[in-house]
Amino acid sequence: MAYRGFIVWGAGIVLVLGLFLIFVAAGWPGDVNSCVHDTPNSCYCEAYNLRDAMSHTGGVRQPVNTWFNLYSILTSLLVAVVVYVDRKEGGNRNPIRSDSLIPDLYIFAVLFLGLGSMWFHASMKAWGGITDQLSMFVYAAFLIFYSIRRLWNAEWFFWVFYPITVALFTLIAGLWTWKFASLILILIMVAAYLVFEFIMWGRTGKWMQGKVLTKVLWCLAVVAILAATLFWALSQTGGPLCDPHSGFQPHGLLWHPLAGVMAVLLYFYWREDEDSA
Repeated sequence: MAYRGFIVWGAGIVLVLGLFLIFVAAGWPGDVNSCVHDTPNSCYCEAYNLRDAMSHTGGVRQPVNTWFNLYSILTSLLVAVVVYVDRKEGGNRNPIRSDSLIPDLYIFAVLFLGLGSMWFHASMKAWGGITDQLSMFVYAAFLIFYSIRRLWNAEWFFWVFYPITVALFTLIAGLWTWKFASLILILIMVAAYLVFEFIMWGRTGKWMQGKVLTKVLWCLAVVAILAATLFWALSQTGGPLCDPHSGFQPHGLLWHPLAGVMAVLLYFYWREDEDSA
């Protein structure tokens, strides 16, 4: 039981990264992502070979934006190690420190947040973009439904509506072709998370659980994702930090890893929870 998080971590790497490497070697089928057709293209700045993107050949179209997503192997491993330590100690009523499958799912969500993004940047395919969006929805939906789990002791609600929400938002993103669709959907999910977080604080009467450590962790998580979003915005194609042919690609070097930092900080914030139902 204590080692289960490591099993999830290893299996997730084999499944997601293993399949990814097969496509890198064998080729990327399917239609090109719509970002390629924008003028200028809106594929997150880094230059790529248009002929390769339009073809079904293998390889990686945007190396920096792709390979720096490997950060998530380390961030998810850190979570897995701490989950293991918590389970060895045992007897904790905090859901994120318990024998529940929820901590294992979070390990995968943190891992997939990075590895899922690789599929888009490497392929420039429409379905690669959907895989990228799926990874974001897997993580963002966790924020919502784990917050609900903290409020009300109904784990069945988490396991029923979490996957339904992920599937629904992924479907909407796949059908909604507007280039800002995924951004709007993520903002909706983040807003929902904040509502439940604020409800939690209001129910207990303690802002961020009333402890200095939790306040610091949560605020640092917010700073990390705000900084990540700033670099994401400034490094868009045509933006002030966009140099398509430079090895310095803020989207891959800063946006992706800072999102991972946020995920780890929120995990440690939840570990300090003494108010969960």
